[in-house]
Amino acid sequence: MHRRHLLIIITVLLACSKAPVEWSGIVYSGARLEPSDYPSPLESSPSRAACPGSLRIAKSGNEEYSTWWEARQDSSVVLMTARRSDSRQWSKPVVADSTDHGVRGCGRPAPAIAADSASGYVHVAYFAEPAGGAGIFFAHSMDKAATFHSPVPIVFGKNPSRASVASNGDRVVVAYEDPNSTQPIIGIALSKTMGHIFESRSIASSENGRARQPVVRIEGDSIRLWWSEYSPNPAVSATRPRYRAGLWRER
Repeated sequence: MHRRHLLIIITVLLACSKAPVEWSGIVYSGARLEPSDYPSPLESSPSRAACPGSLRIAKSGNEEYSTWWEARQDSSVVLMTARRSDSRQWSKPVVADSTDHGVRGCGRPAPAIAADSASGYVHVAYFAEPAGGAGIFFAHSMDKAATFHSPVPIVFGKNPSRASVASNGDRVVVAYEDPNSTQPIIGIALSKTMGHIFESRSIASSENGRARQPVVRIEGDSIRLWWSEYSPNPAVSATRPRYRAGLWRER
């Protein structure tokens, strides 16, 4: 093989292997405060049928978007969304995903939602159990939560897991509890195509900790990730907050 061709191949391989996120070290104390999933009061729920504790709200300008679970009679669930402007009445609820075939009823992690003022998209991430297999799924709306595209899998796995989602223009990040791991860890999936395709997935928490309850945000080129670390002793309920920042390399 010609030496020049060999150098080109090596350069391409190195570029492909370069991690899309350059992470800082994990902050164990004095971390930035974790953002809230409730940017507005919850005194007016968009649905009386919402599973208790499942409602989540995202804000974009003067508009708010909500998502929640509603249980069917067979104990499967439907993912619902609604929208309102200037804190007025919620719109008629819209089905974001009706493919769940599980039998957990309301006993499942709450969904996550993000509203992007740059693109106008609304993104949701959640654990569901459709016929094709359980796991963390993602869906988005390009028309302000009037309709949603078909859900795409982030990772398959049978363990009910929490997820968090954030977006900034073309970029979307989903952080999630790995539904396959026996040692609780936080995974992260990245999309630079507004969530149409997730090009990379990796582990973001320490492999030695017991990480749960991720919260993720995007600020420019920065990914900010929070989670809670649990004691290996099940009798100990106290958690320790963890935080790290990452620089998104890809544009």
